[in-house]
Amino acid sequence: MSKLIAIMSMSLDGFVADKQDGVAQVFDWYSSGEVEIEAGGSDAMTFHLSPPSAHHYQSLVRELGAVLTGRRTFEVAQGWGAIMGGDPPSC
Repeated sequence: MSKLIAIMSMSLDGFVADKQDGVAQVFDWYSSGEVEIEAGGSDAMTFHLSPPSAHHYQSLVRELGAVLTGRRTFEVAQGWGAIMGGDPPSC
């Protein structure tokens, strides 16, 4: 039987984006460490995570079969083109 894991990053006050659709406060941890991790896609995105965050991230993606995202994330990422060269992150 498959396992479903739901994960969402948000600030402690419950917001994902600021009034200008900025998400730096929530997602800056993807670029604040010394461990380099390539996330995949045709234009591979590279994260720079702290050692504990890298361990957590790698343990999560190791077991992924699919990644779903919401419509708003897809729109803000311009169909992934704005951040991934057109491709979503690969697992």
